[in-house]
Amino acid sequence: MRWLGRTDLRVLLAILVTALVPLIGSVLAARTIVARISATAFQPEFGAHLDRALTVYADLAKAMKDGLRHEGAVIASSSVVRDKAFIEGGADRKKSLSTLAAAHPRAAVLSVERCEGDEIDRWERPAKVDPTAERAFTVRYLVSPGADPKLLDPQDAEPSCGDPAVFRLAATFAVARERFDELEDATAFAQAYHEVERDHREDYLDATYRNAFVVLLVITIVIGLVLGLFVAAPVTRGVRALSVAMVPVAAGDLSVRVAASGKSEVADLGRAFNRMLEELDHSRATMEFLQRVGQWQKVARRLAHEIKNPLTPIQLAVEECHRRYRGNDPELQKMLDTMLEVVTEEVTSLRRLVTEFSGFARLPRAALAPGDLSKVLSDERAHFSALAGEGSVHDEDASLFARAVVKVDVPESPMPAAIDREMLHRALSNVIKNAAQALRDARGSRADETSEPCGCVHVGAHTRGGEHVITIDDNGPGIRPEIRATMFDPYVTTKRDGTGLGLTIVKKIMVDHGGTIEVGESPEGGARIRFHIPVLGTPAQIAATKRAAFQSDEDNMTGAS
Repeated sequence: MRWLGRTDLRVLLAILVTALVPLIGSVLAARTIVARISATAFQPEFGAHLDRALTVYADLAKAMKDGLRHEGAVIASSSVVRDKAFIEGGADRKKSLSTLAAAHPRAAVLSVERCEGDEIDRWERPAKVDPTAERAFTVRYLVSPGADPKLLDPQDAEPSCGDPAVFRLAATFAVARERFDELEDATAFAQAYHEVERDHREDYLDATYRNAFVVLLVITIVIGLVLGLFVAAPVTRGVRALSVAMVPVAAGDLSVRVAASGKSEVADLGRAFNRMLEELDHSRATMEFLQRVGQWQKVARRLAHEIKNPLTPIQLAVEECHRRYRGNDPELQKMLDTMLEVVTEEVTSLRRLVTEFSGFARLPRAALAPGDLSKVLSDERAHFSALAGEGSVHDEDASLFARAVVKVDVPESPMPAAIDREMLHRALSNVIKNAAQALRDARGSRADETSEPCGCVHVGAHTRGGEHVITIDDNGPGIRPEIRATMFDPYVTTKRDGTGLGLTIVKKIMVDHGGTIEVGESPEGGARIRFHIPVLGTPAQIAATKRAAFQSDEDNMTGAS
């Protein structure tokens, strides 16, 4: 039974014990009751009275048989039978037999036989003997001249005689069979009673009940095992699956899941186990991400400090060289102009990079407060409409969103959540801006030569279960599958002049809100970014708020020290 687990065996044992305890109790109670009844029923006085009653029946039957034998002797001793004419077989013998039968109402058949057994003459009453109501009893007498009739025993040998005057008279009487049947029934009952009484004295009942109990016990065990396996299988299968799943989980593998179907408590436990693993996996991934971001923030802070310090001296030195040259060499003047232009452009680029590093290093934690995501989306729609309406070619964002159409669908019903409006605005703006830039870059130079829109960014939101989902779709080139897993890591970018910090900041903001972000393909043909933010009052939202408050207190304590 290696395929049975410990839980299976315990359930089966519980079922068997539950079945056997009342069975054993019932057997013991029945044994006591039967013993008392049998002790009452099989008393010696009962057998003695029964034997006396049987003796009375036997004496009655014997008396009836003796009376029939006597009646036969009377017929055989009758002068009519012993008359010479009767012996010689005169014509009146049959009439004589009829006369004898009339004097004896119970006579059914009178037969005259030779000594050797051949029948000579016979009288028979009109009505045949009815075996259902009558019983026939036949007696035979040997009749000899000058001697008393002799009763012939059926077990004796047939007599031999040569005298034709010697013959046998057979008289068959019909008597009511009721008394004889009662005698036979009483005899059979007495024999059965005495057998049971003898077996009772020999402890037969104990052996019988012991054997019956063994058979019943075996049947109960078999039925209990079969029913136990059938009943316990769904429960033990779920428990065994949980037990097996715990082994890799204990080793750190949180990707394990158990099959949980149905509406039983074990199925609920399996679903709760899966949710727990999902939350643990999400929490671990969040902690790992936050740890990586914290390390990269330290790196960014150090890089910003190390790069920012030499930028000003480099730019001042080049400008000073360019300013002090008073020569007439056009080649050298051109080289100095070019050098100044290149250094100024690169220093500006480095300053922008340092600014982004500094902003990433000083990225504040979210200060979560109850709010309405619908209101946030409404503000975003107004913000991007304003950018598109400016249309200034000198403002990069205005120029970008004048060409990329941004549609924001605001849900009619409120979407309560714990949010930091400023940081959530920054996350949405970053993703929407990245989508618009991807649309512009996909069109190449043609996007600057024409006034046609370079693409569309569609923002929508809905509530599903315990979370709000904000979806950002575009009809651009999309995001290659091989970079989706790392695109939120710091300094990972596909842009020529990108720093790879924008999407990291976006994910950090989502993590601070207790939510997640995922990347996929849009039905419109481009990329799809989804924000999952917990609904206000859910366990995920409460945990995120507590975590944000704890981190804020920790930061305050660190700053005070």
